[in-house]
This record gives sequence, C-alpha cells and structure tokens, in this order.
Amino acid sequence: MTAFHVKYRPERFEDVLGQDAVVKSLKNIVKDKRGKTFIFTGPSGTGKTTLARILANEFAGGEGTIANLEEFDAATNSGADAVRAVVGRTHYRAIGASPVKAIIVDEAHRLSATAWTTLLKPIEEPPKHVYWMFCTTEASKIPKTIQTRCLRYDLKEVPEEAIFLLLEKVCKKEQLDITDDILEAIT
Repeated sequence: MTAFHVKYRPERFEDVLGQDAVVKSLKNIVKDKRGKTFIFTGPSGTGKTTLARILANEFAGGEGTIANLEEFDAATNSGADAVRAVVGRTHYRAIGASPVKAIIVDEAHRLSATAWTTLLKPIEEPPKHVYWMFCTTEASKIPKTIQTRCLRYDLKEVPEEAIFLLLEKVCKKEQLDITDDILEAIT
C-alpha cells in the first residue's frame, strides 16, 4: 500500500494547494523559457520539493522520466566530491523524449561551503539542457553568491481550510469514514 502523502502528492501545478502566486510565476517562467536556477524555501510540508519536481517535468515538456530528474539529498551528501559527481553528470543530456536534466538539491542548506563554491560556475552558466533547483527550510544558510544566481520562491504555510478540504477529498476517495472533528484535529 502506498502512503497517502505519496499517493496524493501533486503532479501538476493545478494540484498544488496554498501557493497560488508561486504557481502562477512558475507557469510564466516555463511559458517564457526563463530561468535555469531556482531556490524554493519555506517551512516543512509546504511543497518545495513537489514544486521542483513539477517544474522539472514542465521543462521536460511533460515528458519527464527518471532520466530527466536527479534528486540529491544534501543532508547525507554535503561534500564537494558528491557535488562534483552530480555536476559531472550534467554534461550529458537525458535519454528519452526530452534531453532536459533537472537537479533537485533537497536540504540544500546542509551543503558545505566547499560544495557551494563548487556549484558557482555550474549554476551561473549551466548547459542549455540543465536546470538546478535548491530546496531548503533555511534560506539564510545558502550563500549570497548562490542566491543572487537563482530565482527565489518563498513558500508559505498551506491554509488549514485547504488541508481540511484535501483530507475530506482523500477520505471520500479512499472510502474512509472519519468525522469532521478528527479531520479538524489532524489539520
């Protein structure tokens, strides 16, 4: 059985809750083919990594596969050598319907100072087919030299009403009989 937070994770911009301004801006970025490097910041559970995945798929023309997306966990791979290995893989286009490669660096604030220095040139002048997305709960720990090279999106807490409505929808779809009192306690 798939966990509900995975099963019901948004896969399209239209499915994202509580981040209307960010979604609108990202749609325009894709439409206008602007931007190569992004920072998604905000509290846990606001959709940073989810939005990065959706954006990556949009840049891949809706044809995103595992070949187009590399997720890099900076919490466990914070050093420069690990970053150099990722950068090395960006020189090759993805195989499949789209040549786009998107690198999502999750928990980006955990990267070492040397790792960030290693990223300066690759994110300033990425190959045409490469996009970088940094997700963090602590934007202040990302060096200014990196921040100035990225488009930054500050996500806010998702309103409780939106969470409640989503929980109702999931309960109905999963045929779960849960009272509103319990749903309110969850939100």
